[in-house]
Amino acid sequence: MSQQEFHIGVSVIICCYNSAARLPLTLGHLQSQEVPTDFLWEIILVNNASTDKTVSLALDWWNKAHPPNAQCRIVDEPRPGQMHARKKGAQEARYECLLFCDDDNLLDKNYVFNAWQTLKQQKMAGAAGGQCHPVSDCSSFPSWFDTFKDKYAIGIPAETSGDVSHRGFVLGAGLVTRKSLFLSVFNERYPSLLNGRNGEKLSTGDDFEYCKRLLLWGYSLYYNEDLKLAHFIPKERLTLSYRDRLMEGIAAATQILTLYDEALSIRRKTKHKNKWRLLLLTPIRIYLARKGLSDRHLPTEQLVLFYLSPFNIKSDPVRTSIKKFLNKQ
Repeated sequence: MSQQEFHIGVSVIICCYNSAARLPLTLGHLQSQEVPTDFLWEIILVNNASTDKTVSLALDWWNKAHPPNAQCRIVDEPRPGQMHARKKGAQEARYECLLFCDDDNLLDKNYVFNAWQTLKQQKMAGAAGGQCHPVSDCSSFPSWFDTFKDKYAIGIPAETSGDVSHRGFVLGAGLVTRKSLFLSVFNERYPSLLNGRNGEKLSTGDDFEYCKRLLLWGYSLYYNEDLKLAHFIPKERLTLSYRDRLMEGIAAATQILTLYDEALSIRRKTKHKNKWRLLLLTPIRIYLARKGLSDRHLPTEQLVLFYLSPFNIKSDPVRTSIKKFLNKQ
């Protein structure tokens, strides 16, 4: 993407399900954003089947104190699920640079402008992220929190800014990406296999899925240490019962994300090799490995054949979907 095509502007997308209790802090930090006087941006609040006062609260705030240079609007997405809401927000966005701000994310005052600068400068970055610190209304974090904090999207991904593609993800909180990529990666041909939070259900993993799909298509992931935010974690989410429900959702998502990692491993192994030569050699390698005449890893060779073959080799539905995405079928 050329610099000329990457126009000035950021679309901040906030996906909300019954967010009235959390929104004031989030909107307050957006109000404090510092951007150049000629910089244009917008806030899109996606109402994802809320039944509380989320919409009226947001309207009241915007009428009284909307941020400078920013346009604000509300769109509805009746289908429950964070991924449905994010896709709706992306479709409605005016700008190529998308910033996904969760309803409990407190962005540093320079976050919006730094987000745009990051993607403008890092042309091969499909997505970028920053560092996230925890804040809460509880008197102190529980003793177990430090061990599980990464499960709450808390952390500093690297010592300095740079390419973090080897990690396989950037933090979903405050994730920055390109509208054209997001809508291509999750179009009708390639629906998400993980739709994210769904009402009170703690399903998760859609942020990681997006990052892994970008890597499968050859884009990089970038960490910018200047992208700083806090994640507000209410005391209700710091109970053992909530933590255990969260871990159950993560475990379920990991089963699918592991298959993405498998495909990424095969892509890295084969991307600089002649595809047709590999297609000819791999069946021979599989035969020799089965006969004990080769020390090659049989399951790996079978996966190479599966992902490189233009034919429909029988496999489980998830692998088949990932292969379709990888090969843009």
